Amino acid sequence: MSRLKLAAYAVIAVLLLLYFIPASVFGAGRGPAIITLGGPPEGAGSGSAPTALLAGASQVNVTPFGCPPGIATFAVNPLWNSDPDWTGPITTVGLWGEEFTDTNANGRYDVGEPFVDDPRNTALDAGSGGKWDGIYLAGFGSGRAATGVADPIWVRTLVLRSGDLTVAWAVLDTIACNSAQVPRVRSFLAEAAPGLKVDVIILTAVHNHEGPDTVGLWGSDDFTDGKFPLYLEYVDRKIAQSVALAARDLVPVTVTYGKVNSGTYPDLAGLQCRNSLRTPWFFDDELRVMALADSLTGAPVATLVNWGAHVESLEGDNTRISADFLASLRETVEEGLGGGVAIYTPSDQGAVEIVGDSGTQVWNRDTFDGQTFPVDPSTGRPLAYSVERTRAIGRVVGKAALAALKEAKPDPTATDLRLRSKDIYVPLTNQLFRLAGILGVLDNQLYLADRWSAGPFLGNSVKSTIYAFQIGQGTFTTVPGELFPEINYGLAEHHRTDMDMTATGRPFEPSIRDAQPGEFKFLIGYTPDLLGYIVPSYDFYIYGLPLASGVAIGALVGEVPDPNAAVPPDPSHPEAFYVHHYQETNSASSLLAPAVACTAVELWGGDLSGDPSYKEWLGAKSALLLLPNPFAHLHLDLDDPWVEHR
Repeated sequence: MSRLKLAAYAVIAVLLLLYFIPASVFGAGRGPAIITLGGPPEGAGSGSAPTALLAGASQVNVTPFGCPPGIATFAVNPLWNSDPDWTGPITTVGLWGEEFTDTNANGRYDVGEPFVDDPRNTALDAGSGGKWDGIYLAGFGSGRAATGVADPIWVRTLVLRSGDLTVAWAVLDTIACNSAQVPRVRSFLAEAAPGLKVDVIILTAVHNHEGPDTVGLWGSDDFTDGKFPLYLEYVDRKIAQSVALAARDLVPVTVTYGKVNSGTYPDLAGLQCRNSLRTPWFFDDELRVMALADSLTGAPVATLVNWGAHVESLEGDNTRISADFLASLRETVEEGLGGGVAIYTPSDQGAVEIVGDSGTQVWNRDTFDGQTFPVDPSTGRPLAYSVERTRAIGRVVGKAALAALKEAKPDPTATDLRLRSKDIYVPLTNQLFRLAGILGVLDNQLYLADRWSAGPFLGNSVKSTIYAFQIGQGTFTTVPGELFPEINYGLAEHHRTDMDMTATGRPFEPSIRDAQPGEFKFLIGYTPDLLGYIVPSYDFYIYGLPLASGVAIGALVGEVPDPNAAVPPDPSHPEAFYVHHYQETNSASSLLAPAVACTAVELWGGDLSGDPSYKEWLGAKSALLLLPNPFAHLHLDLDDPWVEHR
């Protein structure tokens, strides 16, 4: 055998060896270093004067609705967004989108109808050529083209300055945002406010199911991109303008925190339900509030509300753009406090929906803010998902926020902002996300070796950022998706009671909330990305290729039946069963939960040295280019080899 062949065999042997050795053996795979910003000014001692936290807030309309072509401008509709920055096309019904011929006169675009293909969309996204670009509503089924507007949608921004650190936090009334937006927002910010220094821009989406598709999954069908490139560019410009407006009027502020739950504020009870009756029937029912007021005048600057339920009370038959129950929630808070900008942030609401959406055999409340909206006595479902019902729900939550502040006092320690962050690279195990990228439906960038940007064919990891920041007794943790609340509160206490019959054998993730200091612990979801549901590993079931893990193909073949599907989770509801594992098919990775939970705990200084979930997370990547090893930590289920068990 020649030396060349021997060398080639040796290289192959080394590569195979590296592939089966966890990267953690060599101290690799832990991801980028933690970034720490803020805190008291350098050199400040106990005798130093206290620093002042500065804050400003703004709201900018991003409703894609304006004066239709050929309509006299004096015929003003109060819902029209007449922003001159919108130079894109407007349909005959006033919704922004490429002009089309409404051949069946139903007020919306239908596939096959003639339309004018605007080249500006194709210039922004080559995949837009040949398809109609307009407003599809996100969050339920595909093909839900918008037909009107019920109320405006917004970007609401809070800018905080502590010493030399400036943080802009923008919250959008959309289904999702993407960290890839930040560079574009910065370029627009340089135009809107030359010279303004912003160290960190954090993007959060409220996960609104009655707003435009900003992800791509809800186009005309399941395989067609539903994003509208010109509108996405417009939203990024409005985020930048919102940051500039909020930063223009920074004032010293006092910070007041409050919190209530269904025990201390009973009107919150029964507003949340578990999607498809997924167990355990556990909720984060705590509503948290941070109120910022001008320290000189006492005038409200901003009020941030944090609570967990899907923003979708108008449900999937609605075709009018809306902020859903957030519209009346924010109005209630602003009116109750006499001004300021009310900002809603979603919490740990994985599998947690607003009442009336799912599991109505168990959760079927019919009265909100003194108004009764009848439900079907046989199913518990509302007879109508009306705007009036939605607004009544919003008022209930808004009044709960006001109640949380009623007896609250300003936090004297809230004088500075301390922020830590860390980028995470999570192996992509759901190959349907890869397919969506190949088809141009999803734009999430994939990475190779936790370093190099790669396309949907070569990339093997998705990237996001976890933020952890503190303002006095308030602490905030962000997660890039839909975190199950039991992960936040601790799986040791909040797990399925039937787990001896159902568990995958994977370890519990560490509790985020237990690691988080302070009296008021905010959990912010959908920030800065939507990587799907963050499902506890011990209960993560998805179809995948046999004899391997991390090669999930769930949505192609369906949802895995729960191992205990024939047994009612609660004997008092014998008609209620948890049947299929839906959330896993909409999760980027079976490693998302350990990646997020362990990184969050790490940011708060928690000790993970003996944590089995942390060990699993570190061992998920091989020493060969940090590729995920589909044979590592594999537990085969010989009864059903198509079900993935890592």
